Amino acid sequence: MYLIGYILKPQGVKGEVKVQSVSPYLERYKRLDKVFVQSSGQIKPFTIQNVRVTDRFVFLGFLEVKSRDQAALLRGAELLVEAEDVLKPAPDEYFIHDLIGCSVITEDGHLIGILTEVVQITANDVYVVRNDDGEEILLPAVKDVIKQVDVMKKEIVVHLLDGLLE
Repeated sequence: MYLIGYILKPQGVKGEVKVQSVSPYLERYKRLDKVFVQSSGQIKPFTIQNVRVTDRFVFLGFLEVKSRDQAALLRGAELLVEAEDVLKPAPDEYFIHDLIGCSVITEDGHLIGILTEVVQITANDVYVVRNDDGEEILLPAVKDVIKQVDVMKKEIVVHLLDGLLE
């Protein structure tokens, strides 16, 4: 199962929910017939009845949810999909969960550390890499720095610009 969003709160009186997507591709929800809702350690399938998309949020109506009270019980739940429903990333784009845990090495093979977090900011993402000493190194996720990503090998090759490790 793959995380695609979080249910924020009920919307309206007919059982719709407001969703915060983990992906910027909100239109993807219109192609889904079902999702899985994980709440309190349980995962249950829900059939999507209707989808509305705004600039920042998705609103979903489920066949199984008929009232605002039922929708309120889903507040804070995770929305999951099966592997075949995962939107494939564009070339040179990667899912954050695929990057976490990758070894980060220089072009000459020197291990810098392990990627532990991706910070998403307006200009570009920033990769947080923890070295053997426990120190954090921040690397901008730009083409001048990130030279190769192999999620199957869990390896990221980087070019260190002057001053990046200081």
